[in-house]
Amino acid sequence: MTDQPNDKSVLSSIVTFEKTSDSLNVSQNVIYNEQNEQSTETGVWSRIIPFGNTSDFLCSNQNIIYDEQNEQPAEARAWSTYQSSNSENVLSEGPTRQQKVILSSTLQDQQQRSNEDHRSVEHILSYVDRRRSPRLKKYRLTWRTFIGTMSGMEQIYARDNFLRCFEEIRPAFIFTDSVFRGIGQVMFANNPLSGIIITIGLFIGNWELALYGLLGTCVSTLTAHVLGFTRDSIRAGLYGYNGCLTAMGISYFSFPHSPQMIGPVVIMCIFSTIFVMGISKILVQKLEVPPFTFAFQICTWTWLLGALKFRYFFVDGTILSPNLLSTFTDKPNLGNVSFPVYTIQDNFVGFFSSIAQVYFIDNPYTGAIILVGVSICSRILSFFALFGAVIGQLTAAYLLGLPAKAIHAGLWGFNSVLTCQALGGMFFVLHGYRIWLLTFYGAIMSVLLQAAVSAFLVPAGMPTLTFPFTAICWIFCLIAGSKNLIAVRLTAVSIPEDHYRRFRLSRLVKAQFKFISHLTDLSSAHDEDITWEELFKINEVFVPILMCSYVYHNDIDNLKVLVKQNINIHSTDQNLRSPLHISVSQGNMKITKWLVDSLKINVNLIDKFGGTPLFDALWHGHFHLLPFLYSRGARLPSSRSKELAFYLNAFVYEKNLDAIHCLISCGLNPNTSDYDGRNALHLAVMTNQSQIVSYLVEHCSVWLNTVDYFRQTVFDYASRLSDVHIMNYLLEQRDISRPLEKKSTENSKLLEIIVEQISETKDKIQQNENDQNYSVNMDESLLPTLFCMIAAQEDINVMNNFLKEFPQLNALECVDYDFRSAAHVAASEGRLEIIRFLSQQCKLCDFRRIMNREDRWGLSPLDEAYRNGHIDICNFINEKLSTQTDEVYPTIVNSKEISYEYNVTYRLLRKWRKILIFCALAASGEAERIDSLFARGYFVETELYADYHGRTPMHFAAANGHLNVVQVLMWHRYEDVKHKDRWGNCPIDEARLQRFDKIVDEMLKIKF
Repeated sequence: MTDQPNDKSVLSSIVTFEKTSDSLNVSQNVIYNEQNEQSTETGVWSRIIPFGNTSDFLCSNQNIIYDEQNEQPAEARAWSTYQSSNSENVLSEGPTRQQKVILSSTLQDQQQRSNEDHRSVEHILSYVDRRRSPRLKKYRLTWRTFIGTMSGMEQIYARDNFLRCFEEIRPAFIFTDSVFRGIGQVMFANNPLSGIIITIGLFIGNWELALYGLLGTCVSTLTAHVLGFTRDSIRAGLYGYNGCLTAMGISYFSFPHSPQMIGPVVIMCIFSTIFVMGISKILVQKLEVPPFTFAFQICTWTWLLGALKFRYFFVDGTILSPNLLSTFTDKPNLGNVSFPVYTIQDNFVGFFSSIAQVYFIDNPYTGAIILVGVSICSRILSFFALFGAVIGQLTAAYLLGLPAKAIHAGLWGFNSVLTCQALGGMFFVLHGYRIWLLTFYGAIMSVLLQAAVSAFLVPAGMPTLTFPFTAICWIFCLIAGSKNLIAVRLTAVSIPEDHYRRFRLSRLVKAQFKFISHLTDLSSAHDEDITWEELFKINEVFVPILMCSYVYHNDIDNLKVLVKQNINIHSTDQNLRSPLHISVSQGNMKITKWLVDSLKINVNLIDKFGGTPLFDALWHGHFHLLPFLYSRGARLPSSRSKELAFYLNAFVYEKNLDAIHCLISCGLNPNTSDYDGRNALHLAVMTNQSQIVSYLVEHCSVWLNTVDYFRQTVFDYASRLSDVHIMNYLLEQRDISRPLEKKSTENSKLLEIIVEQISETKDKIQQNENDQNYSVNMDESLLPTLFCMIAAQEDINVMNNFLKEFPQLNALECVDYDFRSAAHVAASEGRLEIIRFLSQQCKLCDFRRIMNREDRWGLSPLDEAYRNGHIDICNFINEKLSTQTDEVYPTIVNSKEISYEYNVTYRLLRKWRKILIFCALAASGEAERIDSLFARGYFVETELYADYHGRTPMHFAAANGHLNVVQVLMWHRYEDVKHKDRWGNCPIDEARLQRFDKIVDEMLKIKF
């Protein structure tokens, strides 16, 4: 029937759409002509669709990645309004002129940076860097925040709301954090909480030395700030630990109770910071070995030796005497050797005293507290501290026969404590029995060298300090790179747990990606030849791909092995796809439940194509997953709300109440309007469907007073109906107040009932098929993914090497777990040379098949080139394909999609998706794209593709003045010119209304 507005007819309409990051703002100026009584509403409808940039409908980018679950209550997120993202179109007309300028500038900068970097690792990883959006992590204080290196505290400090009410003490708070990290760094513990606990232990053992240690750490850290040294090193406490030991060493060997020592402590702590920076220029940059405590040793010896000459400063001669740290001067005859007796107390107390002696304190309780503090940062470091104390003390006692008094005081164990910590996982990866032997042997050598150095320094009245530890570790670090001894690069030093985890993860990745050495300058012969920075990048890139591949092949066993490596389960691939996206796209309930319930994966991650896991499950027809995902907080993306509203209105038009139930129960707000500003209730009233009207009003709480873009409410449309039943019903319901939204639990239960109604037995059969392991070789998924990454770099030589290295794999036609080929990536990235290369590597018929292949979202490589504005690639492909016949060639699709055609809701989604895309392209003037989609069979000439108001793509093209689109449509389908919409208007009427005379003349060539 024809709807006539109450107001006088519309003469013209000017509608401006301003696209923001997450919403579409519409402004409309309507001018009324009192003389014209015929409604020209149809012209307004046609022009109001914002297809100049359809990105709000079809796809989106994700700018914010949540590493943790959103704690907002499910009820508050029922309409998915909390999700926001910038949008990117799947089949839009491409970038505007301004966007092309920005895009061209960006690509030139990236290409220039790529040319400057000749390392093939960076060539591969730069593709991911461009594809990934910036990650904005959310940090909350939990118990995990305070263990390890507390790296998350840096992000907390950087937040604007950190100590907002006490901004004057904010720098002091951060400085205090650095100071306590410096105290902990004496034992390699980069954790302020560890430093605090260690400081408490020091005060218990000797409060005077503890004060000097705290003073020295503050002075050396402040010096680094004043001199402008590297902020990251200062924050990690690397300039503080030498000052801590220097202050404690000078005061211990002098007279700590005398305030006179404050001056020397300050002077020498300042010099320790300067010295460590200077010596690092040689040791770190040239030899790639850490300076350890060498600055402390030089500064302490300098002062103590100078104090022998100073008039007003003295050295405590009772400590620096040859009685404790000397070997026996009167040795017995070889045949009359007697072994000293060491009590259990001497050994046991000596173990903990050795740890305390690192800070010049002879107190076993202090040593125990230090172990507790170190264990907060690293349990491995704490273990090796005790292990080194035991080895050093037992070696000194039972191998060298040193005095029991020195054993009890722990004077022969503190060097081996530090040596075992350094070698046992801190600067070498704790892997294999050889590193254990090396650590054990290093502890013994530390004691032997300590005895030798003490014999040399005691006559001069000087202590050995930690020089034996430094010398032994320097020697052992210089042999790094030997077989089976995997050294940690200084720029990647963290804690032993991190080193070992990263090592195991890298080995696992390399085991799966055996071919990585053919594509990079990394040697796979020895693990030690790979830098940790490169391993970190490779893990960041390849582990998500590996996880998604395991999910795609339903290989949950290998996936569990990978998860045991403490990987970031929230990490995503180059398209921001998580394992959960792949799992729900495949319809795998078993893996989906495991990922969500056991691993607590983020259920609302948005990929590059604008889909959340719930959206992917809905879109791919896996309705059995919907109730589970929704009950776990999964929601539809708000960036696609306009598109989803279009589908909801289409379901109303189709009179499919089950499909309407399903979409609304998934969290779509029924008040969301389409491109006309009309929601589902508007359309239900216009189509006179009382059952759907009552459902929307009573069960979905749809607003009755919503005004569309033409200032019409549902009452206005109901008043034009010949049947007054709906009008009377709406008037009765207008004054009844209802809750705005349903609770999440109620929607979840309702969704289960709906899924049972719309799903058939075939759903369960398909689900069982997905629960079985695939027999496909893993390389068939991994190799194409890597080949796609190479294609993004436009490096023909690397691609040639890849094809020669793996001749058994037809990499040109293989696809990854999202059915994307190298041609998809090359076309989306604008790599014309790669497209040329692919065309040369295969026959023309095969090239056509490759260009015609659809990915999981129905995009072909040619579609990717069009939507990203790479006109040169489009021209090349069209020219290449035009050399054959013009017959329509079949589209290659995933075979699993066809099995779902029995599902009515799934079929309706696919049908109306094509209608939306076709109308969008027609309204935005994409004639070439429309022609190419007809050519590859995406659009069929016998189909009408009219929306729920009866408007065909010809209507939209004519209303927007796109003569080229009209000509293409007329070439493919003549009947559209005669089709009338809801208001009885043909496309030629649209052109006449907008005064597009050329389009009118073109249409008049056809006889009506």
